[in-house]
Amino acid sequence: MDLDRLWKNVQEELKIVMAPAVFQTFVSKSQLITLKNDSATISCPNSYLVDINNKRYKDLFLEALNNQTKTKNQINFIVQANLEIDSPSSSASPLFNYTPPTQEFSANLHPLYTFENLIVGNSNNYAYAASQGIVQNPGITHNPFFIWGGVGIGKTHLMQAIGHQLLKNNPNFKICYFPAETFGNELISALKSKRMNQFKRKYRQLDCILVDDVQFLAGKEYIQEEFFHTFNALHMAGKQVILTSDRKPDDIDRLEDRLVSRFMGGLTVDIQPPDYEMRLAIINQKIEKKGINLSSEAASYLAENITSNTRDIEGRLQEIQIQAQTQNKKDIDLAFVQSLLSPASFTPGSDTPLTPRHLVSVCAKHFGIKTGDLCGKSRQKDLVSARHITAYLLLTQTKLPLKQVGQILGGRDHTSIMHARDKIHTDLSTNPQIQQLINQIKAAL
Repeated sequence: MDLDRLWKNVQEELKIVMAPAVFQTFVSKSQLITLKNDSATISCPNSYLVDINNKRYKDLFLEALNNQTKTKNQINFIVQANLEIDSPSSSASPLFNYTPPTQEFSANLHPLYTFENLIVGNSNNYAYAASQGIVQNPGITHNPFFIWGGVGIGKTHLMQAIGHQLLKNNPNFKICYFPAETFGNELISALKSKRMNQFKRKYRQLDCILVDDVQFLAGKEYIQEEFFHTFNALHMAGKQVILTSDRKPDDIDRLEDRLVSRFMGGLTVDIQPPDYEMRLAIINQKIEKKGINLSSEAASYLAENITSNTRDIEGRLQEIQIQAQTQNKKDIDLAFVQSLLSPASFTPGSDTPLTPRHLVSVCAKHFGIKTGDLCGKSRQKDLVSARHITAYLLLTQTKLPLKQVGQILGGRDHTSIMHARDKIHTDLSTNPQIQQLINQIKAAL
């Protein structure tokens, strides 16, 4: 069995025993480089992944590898960057020989927005999986590809990562990333200078366009007209179109129906705020790149409390780094982080604590039912589903004990509340709609 086939089998086995977010972050980006004399060398994109795999998952790697080879092996994790580019082993995967082409600069791609630097978890794994289909069959699979979600959750990173990978696979591809606002500004400039033919050639001869924040097209009739024709020209020629927005196409006010129809003609996916496991992975990635010596307890504290988005995480880490430098503190522990950032500081404007009554009221309003029905005895399917989500939120957002949550929701016993909690917890890892629903309710609290 060759190394590639062996490694695929090992990964398939690990996929079964690991949580999806763990597998995507710590296994999917690793590669078996050599296996000689029962000693395996596995490369990882950075030293953080090497460290975590050694500390937490080495036994799982070993067990899967031993099962496939029917022998007892040893494993050595190394950083991918330490591989010799011209060594025979480096040819095992084209990833190690890849240098971003010079065209990336005219393509306006950020050099760090690659798949190698993208943390994949429950909030974005569906969008990530779809993106892999696009890089294999651009213009055919998921065209257009529309990504939507809140601020700072990785839409632009994922979009540009697709661009990098397309250039890696097809060095002669003509790719351009641009915000929708830039398209509008250039159109106006071309009209003033009578360079419309040049403007049209620039965009309509591309193989792939990556358009950020298309909600800025809303209400601008002439810009929408030109974008519509540009979109059609590319799409009919089988070129790839990738778009992002802060909301779904049909939720963008004053966006022409024909554009909404075109945008929704391919695949529309949403990216949600990262969960705890993903936030922790992001924090550890950031501190490694910034050279911040942050304790694991402090990292966990930040992951538990910064629940908004990746940009907020980066801002908090920068604040911590500056304060540590000011105080000449090299090792940053939990006490130091807590002295800078109290729990209240993570939720600006929330001076009033969340009450169970308010949470129940928000849930009832969201589901369009009466509070009395939500807390009542009815076993109607829709009410039961709403009740399960409310129980989950009462437990996670107000930290009430099981017994008290049961009393609030009609005097139910603690086992019923445990069942509701466990069911929603399971649904969150498998059902993006549930994840989106709960995030919407949280935003309304």
